[in-house]
Amino acid sequence: MGHGNGTVTDDRGGEEGDRPVDPLINRDGDPLRVLVVGASSGIGAATAHALADHGAGVVGAARRRDRVAALDAVTPVACDVRSQDDCTDAVEAAVEALGGLDALVYATGVTGFTPLDATGMDRWAEIFSVNLFGAAQVTRAALPHLTTPASDGRALFLTSDSAERPFPGLVVYGVSKAGLSAFCRGLAGEYPGLRITEVVVGPTVDTEAGDHLAPDELGTWFARWSADGYMRYGYQTSVDVAAAVEDTLRAEDPPDVVTAAADPS
Repeated sequence: MGHGNGTVTDDRGGEEGDRPVDPLINRDGDPLRVLVVGASSGIGAATAHALADHGAGVVGAARRRDRVAALDAVTPVACDVRSQDDCTDAVEAAVEALGGLDALVYATGVTGFTPLDATGMDRWAEIFSVNLFGAAQVTRAALPHLTTPASDGRALFLTSDSAERPFPGLVVYGVSKAGLSAFCRGLAGEYPGLRITEVVVGPTVDTEAGDHLAPDELGTWFARWSADGYMRYGYQTSVDVAAAVEDTLRAEDPPDVVTAAADPS
């Protein structure tokens, strides 16, 4: 079903908060068909909500399916990205629900303090399995659908400003995101017909990342980050990042890298 030339409401707030915006459509003029992985909270949930609110067909995948189900107009699918079978099943469920797939947004991630003198193989594997290996397996399952002539062939992966310069205490997280950044470049090289974008995310205040950072350690590490120049950006919200993702999905020729970060305060 074509979406036509109707309008939807932009609820981002500000002076233009009620301005009409064009619906998110694919090359055929139908609603853009998007799978958002990591849609149960934070940036993933904000992204799934914004895309659905602005006319896209959205399937949200996450371990906590019940939380995705609470999002209006988003079809929930259970998916633990540490499971190859779950990744495959989530993509197939999205294709069935949407009648195809135009775009993949990989927004899931996990972090935590990982001092290099105290972090064993299990913790490295845990973080990499979510932040990098899961992205690779979801992409593997999505490629046959994204490369069809009927697809817009888009894929966005959320990395971090810490990928370029990993924060002390969070080196494992930063290295996993650096790996995801390299994966984006490799994917674009291997599949030049796809529109691949890395979204580099700066500090975002309303995610669950902080829940995994012990308060007694955070103060010590934060002081070091500030003193040594690691805090290059100001603070933003998940809605800000979702807006950057949406703008990228609207672009006919999206850039290879988009930075979603607030100016330093």
